[in-house]
Parts: sequence; structure tokens; C-alpha cells
Amino acid sequence: MSFIKKPPETVTRQFQLEEPLAQTLDAYAKFIGSTPDHVVASALRFVFWKDKDFDRLQKEEKKARKTAQIAEVKKA
Repeated sequence: MSFIKKPPETVTRQFQLEEPLAQTLDAYAKFIGSTPDHVVASALRFVFWKDKDFDRLQKEEKKARKTAQIAEVKKA
């Protein structure tokens, strides 16, 4: 087993931002010595982590999928 893991797979998405927000994003990325992509991904991770209602919804949906999979296996 290797010590260094492969980087996560990435998906290209395209978004439109208001001009002042795009400028702020670029400035912040430059300020931290990173890329706008990294800033957006980090900000999204932070929002998803902090939003407890969304976290609860995700857990409920995961539980429902698991329950549905178990029911499918029992039918087969």
C-alpha cells in the first residue's frame, strides 16, 4: 500500500459569477498563493460542512438508499 494517495478525481463545471465576485475570487486566490478553483472547492466544502440542515438531509437520503438496496436484495 502506498503512502501517498492519488489525488481525487475532478470534474469540470462552468459557473457564471458577478464581476465583483469574480475579481474578489481572483484576488483571494492570489493572496493565499492558490487558484480560483481551489478557493471555490474549499469554500463549498466549508459551506456543506457548516450547514447542519443539509448534513441531516444527506444522512437521511443515504439511509433511505441503503434501506432501498437492502429491500432489493431481499426481493432477489
